[in-house]
Amino acid sequence: MAIDDPTWQVKSLRAQLQALERLSAAMISAVELNVRPVFEAALEEACQALGADMGALHLGDEERGLTRLVAGHQLDPLWARAWQSLELDGSAPPAQAQRQGRVLELLGADAPPGLEGVLCAPVRGAELCVGAISLLWLRKPAPHPDRASFLTTLGHLVGLAIEHAGLVAEMVDNLEQVLLLKDKVERRNSELDELNRKLSQANRSLEQLSVTDGLTGLYNHRHLHQRLAEEVRRSRRQGQPVCLLMADLDHFKRVNDHLGHQAGDEALRLVASWLSHSVREVDTVGRYGGEEFVVVLSDCDLANGLKVAEKLRSLVETSSRRPPFDALGGLTISLGAAQLKPGMTPEELINAADRALYRAKQGGRNQVQAADPA
Repeated sequence: MAIDDPTWQVKSLRAQLQALERLSAAMISAVELNVRPVFEAALEEACQALGADMGALHLGDEERGLTRLVAGHQLDPLWARAWQSLELDGSAPPAQAQRQGRVLELLGADAPPGLEGVLCAPVRGAELCVGAISLLWLRKPAPHPDRASFLTTLGHLVGLAIEHAGLVAEMVDNLEQVLLLKDKVERRNSELDELNRKLSQANRSLEQLSVTDGLTGLYNHRHLHQRLAEEVRRSRRQGQPVCLLMADLDHFKRVNDHLGHQAGDEALRLVASWLSHSVREVDTVGRYGGEEFVVVLSDCDLANGLKVAEKLRSLVETSSRRPPFDALGGLTISLGAAQLKPGMTPEELINAADRALYRAKQGGRNQVQAADPA
């Protein structure tokens, strides 16, 4: 819309007047106790009235020859870091506006890289120029007849607020301390978040350790009984079959005696891995103790359980024909299978599978036996 359009001029003037009215109201209610809300309100109103993308407010630290960023509105982190602390005698637009005590407007190619427009006005009280208020545009702003005078007025109001609150020299140090304290709090919160994350991870690890066997990574004896009890209760509720396999590594003492205990541990780890990776996710595999393993097959009857047991037996026999176990002809396992029957307890199911395993051992090992029907 053209700037000589009367309708546009009226709307622009009304927006600026409303912004000044709102800022004056904020000053009256807040400046006596805390001038920071005035800073934030001034930047928000200026950005809204003039269509700027970002706003920044700097206050001077004459002793150190610096002007520091004390407030921002929608300020990109890159600009917040770049303008955090500026040399008063430097070329940064806020420093120039404060040092020269006049409005500085940079558009298009004259604007800092990454911006298409910058407008800076001094923050001046009754006597002193104490800082600069800046607006930033990512795209070149449309021509505006009284943009500079509006921001000058806004800067003057902010300067009066600072003087009225008695915060000219001391305020910068106080704000700096507040910002440092805020930064420390944020870092501490970040550290606490990280500690909580590590604590949660450690708790999960401890919980996992409490239910798993340290050597094989399978469920341990205690947790295996818990899982089996849950499966039995689920079977009773839903009427689905459950089959339990009891497996034992054959001639395990011979492995330890001929190949050493390290090889024996490796044999247990390998068998555990073959068993756990050869059943479904809904099934449960655990180390029952020593060289014995238990597999709980969910929603599986005895006929299918025997097929799974034979698959596991064959897998161990063929997969173990490798060093160092090939020196002993490889590894084999014997298995007993039992299906949960009405009224049977978890312990009775284990005992039934264990008796079937005993018959497999007595029958020559490396075989599968089913529990007696009864």
